[in-house]
Amino acid sequence: MKQPTVKYYSNKILELLRKDCSENDKVLISEAVSEYAKGNYSKLDSIFEQLSDDYKLLEALISKLKGKSVYTGLKQLVEGKDQSNEQAIISTSSLISHVAIEMKGHKQYRRLLPDLYRKLGVLISRGD
Repeated sequence: MKQPTVKYYSNKILELLRKDCSENDKVLISEAVSEYAKGNYSKLDSIFEQLSDDYKLLEALISKLKGKSVYTGLKQLVEGKDQSNEQAIISTSSLISHVAIEMKGHKQYRRLLPDLYRKLGVLISRGD
């Protein structure tokens, strides 16, 4: 496997600094910047693995939604029980609402919005 370059680490640090993130991730990002300045790239890899990612964030949110209608709608889509475009629009827009609710206490959830809005736009323009 090819070794990551300094450019890779520079871009990764910039990406992390631009994201809304949890307090725990802020501490890790600060540590990453320090290790980057020292050129300690193996330590950077270890820090990157500890950071939460969008998938984990979405997974955590969906787990909080168990027992709610948005969870039921998403589950029907995933299981293929209701593949209608209307159900996909309802579930996606509901998920966007729940992301906004979570953002009140946890700003890092904002990271999920661009992908969800893109998905909603695709669903709306499909119009089947």
